[in-house]
Amino acid sequence: ATRRHVFVVGVVTSADAQRLVDLGPSPDAQPQDAAQFRTLWGDRAELRRFRDGSIRLATVWGANAMPLEQRAQIVPRMLAFLLRRHFGVLAQPELLHADDQSTADCARPSEAIGDVTAESAGRLFSLSSRIVEFASTRDLSESDTDRVTFEAAIAGFDQLQREVKALEEKLPLRVLALHAVAPGLRYASLAPPKPLALAQGRGDDAYVEPLHVLVEFTTSNKWPDDMAALHKVKSAFLLRLAECYAAAHPSTHVDVSSRFFGYSAQDGLLTGASSVQLAGADDFDYERDSFVDIRHISSGLTFRLSVLCEPEGALLAHKAQEMVRAGLSAQAAALQCAHRRWLRTTQWRAMHHRQILDLCQRHHPAASLTIRLLKRWLSRHMLLGQSVGVPDETAELLAARVFTDPWNGLAAPGSAYAGFVRCLQLLAEWRWTEDMCVVDFAAAGSADSEDSARVASARRVWTTTDGLSADAYATLQAAFDAAIQRKDVRGALRIVTAEDPNAEWWGTVSPVLTRRLQSLARASLQTITDCISLGSDSTLPQVFTAPLTDYDFVIKLDKDVVCRQYEQPPASAFTSDGVQSAESAPRKEVFKNLLPSMQHASQVHVKQHANVFGQSDLVGFDPVALFVRDLVGVYRDSILFFNDVHGGRCIAGLWSPTARKTHPFTASMGANMMLLEHEKVGTKPAATLNKRAVVEEIIRLGEGLVENVVMQNE
Repeated sequence: ATRRHVFVVGVVTSADAQRLVDLGPSPDAQPQDAAQFRTLWGDRAELRRFRDGSIRLATVWGANAMPLEQRAQIVPRMLAFLLRRHFGVLAQPELLHADDQSTADCARPSEAIGDVTAESAGRLFSLSSRIVEFASTRDLSESDTDRVTFEAAIAGFDQLQREVKALEEKLPLRVLALHAVAPGLRYASLAPPKPLALAQGRGDDAYVEPLHVLVEFTTSNKWPDDMAALHKVKSAFLLRLAECYAAAHPSTHVDVSSRFFGYSAQDGLLTGASSVQLAGADDFDYERDSFVDIRHISSGLTFRLSVLCEPEGALLAHKAQEMVRAGLSAQAAALQCAHRRWLRTTQWRAMHHRQILDLCQRHHPAASLTIRLLKRWLSRHMLLGQSVGVPDETAELLAARVFTDPWNGLAAPGSAYAGFVRCLQLLAEWRWTEDMCVVDFAAAGSADSEDSARVASARRVWTTTDGLSADAYATLQAAFDAAIQRKDVRGALRIVTAEDPNAEWWGTVSPVLTRRLQSLARASLQTITDCISLGSDSTLPQVFTAPLTDYDFVIKLDKDVVCRQYEQPPASAFTSDGVQSAESAPRKEVFKNLLPSMQHASQVHVKQHANVFGQSDLVGFDPVALFVRDLVGVYRDSILFFNDVHGGRCIAGLWSPTARKTHPFTASMGANMMLLEHEKVGTKPAATLNKRAVVEEIIRLGEGLVENVVMQNE
C-alpha cells in the first residue's frame, strides 16, 4: 500500500499580498534574477512596461475590478500554481484554474519533481480556500458572481445619490448627502446584495433585502416642535421625494410606508414595558417613522430611504428631561429609550458604517471576508442578531479588532482564513472580566505595518504606539474600571471604541451567551487543528453546524415558507473529496409531532426564486423573523429563542431558569401554569410552567410556518 504523508505548508503574507500585479526584476538590469524569476513562474511571468518607463517581469492575477472576495484567493492560487509547477501537486479547480494548470505544466523546470499524471501524485489541501465556501450562499453558487459584488452595490448607491441630488430644485430643502447604513454597502453583509432583473420597476425574489439609506437635508429652523407634527412633515418630505423621483424615472417603482419601533421591534432598543404604560394614541408618534423604497432600475437593488432630522433627536432628549423633572419615570424611560433608538439609527450606525467601510476598502481587503465568515459562524450556531444574539455591529467590531490591534505580537491577518481563526481565538481566550477590548480604527492604516505592530504583555493588556493617545486610552480604561465597579461587566463580551467608551451603542453580550461563544470557539479551533494535522477537511462542516441537542426543544419550520433559505451555504461547502457530509446528505426525520394534524408530507425541494406567497412587492418581508419576534414578545420571561437568521429551518428554545422552578399559585401569574398535586410553596399550592401546553400554543401561533416540534428535555 502507498504510504501517505502530510506536509503542512504555512504562508505568512504581508499587507500587499493581495495586489493584482506581482513585480519581478528587470531583464536588462538584473539578468540572473530575471532568469530565476522565469524559472519560478514559467510562462506566468510576463514582460511589461509600467508608467514610470521601467520594463520588468511581472505576474498578473486579475483586473482592477476584481472583487475583494476574489482577491482573497490570490495567495492560495499562487501557492497552487507553484506546487503544481515544481512538485507536480494536484489541486482543486477553484484553486488552480484550467489556464493556470496548463501554464504550470508547460515547460516545467528540469529540477522539478513529481509526475502530475501519476496516481501517486500529491494533492493540495488548502483549508483557507475550503473554509471560504461557507461565506457563500446558494444564490451566489448559481449566479453570475461578476455582477453580484459589493462594488456593484456601492456603485448603484453612488448613482442613486447623484439622482436624488439632481432633484434638489424640486424639493423643499436641499439634499446635503445620502448616508448608507446597510451592511451590504460596507462589505459586511453575509453575501453581496443581490440585484434583481427589474421589469417595469418591479422584480420579486424569495426575499428582497432593502438597503437602508439616510437622507440628510440642509438645516432649517422651521421644523415643528411637536413630535407628531414633525413626523408628518418628515412623511411629507418623503412623499415629495418619491413623487419627484418617480417623475424623473418613470420606470422605477417607488413605495412610501412607515415602521413602528415599539413593542418587540427588531431594533431591540424600545421594549414593550415602557411604551404600553403611555396613554393616548398621540403618545406613540415618537416610535413611528416613515421611509420610501426605491427599486433602482440600473443596479437592480432596492434602497430604503428615511429622513435624518437633527431636531428630532433634540426634541426627544428635551421631552425626556421634562418627564424626569415631572417625576413621570415610565414616560421618561420610554422617551430616553426612543432617543437612544434615534441615536443608533441615525448617528451611531452611520459612523460605524464609515469606519468598517474604510477598514475593508482602504486598509485590509481580507477584513470583508473575515466579517462574513464570522457572521456565518455565528448565524449557523443561531447566535447572530435576535433578542439574545450578537448584534451585527458587534460581530463586525470583533473582526475589526484582529485587524486594527493584533495581539501577541502578530501582524494584521493577510487572509480571511487567518482573520477568522484569530476571531475564534479572541472569543476563546480573551478575559472579558479583566481586560478591556478596544477597537482602534485610528490605527487601521498602521496595524499591518511590522514597525508599528502592537506587542501584548503577558496579561494581554492593550498597549498603543499609534492611533489612540495616552489620554484617550486612559479615558477608556477609566470607563471600563467604573463598569467593573458597577458590576456591569461580569464576564460579558464588551467591545469599546474611542467614540463609544461605555459600549452603549450596541450593548454587551450577556455573560451566559459569552461563555457559550467561548466554548463553541474552542471546539471550532480544535476541529480546524484536527483538519490541518490530518490533511483532510471531512470534519470542517462541524465548525459551522449547531449542536441542537443542547436545547430543550426544537421547532422545525416548513421549508417552503422560509424566504431566506437561499442564504444558506451551498451544498459544495458540506462536501469533502466529492463525498457529502451529514449536513448535506438526506437525514432521517428525528422530530416528533405534537399536533399530528399539522404534519406535512415531505416534498422534493424545487429551487424557485419567486415569492413563496404569490404576492408581489414584498420588500424585507421575513415571516420567520416576525414569528420569532412575536414568540419573544409573548414568552420573553419563560423561553429563550434561537434561530439562524439567514435561512435556518429550525428555531431552538431553552426554558429560562424561572420556568424551571415552582411558584406559589396566584390568579395573575402571567403564563400558562399548571398546579402540582400534593405540593405547596409555603401555604399556597405549588404551580409550574405547563411546558407541553406552551409548545402547543407555539404551534398554533405558527400555523402555516411550523411543521413539527421535538421536545428534547421536558
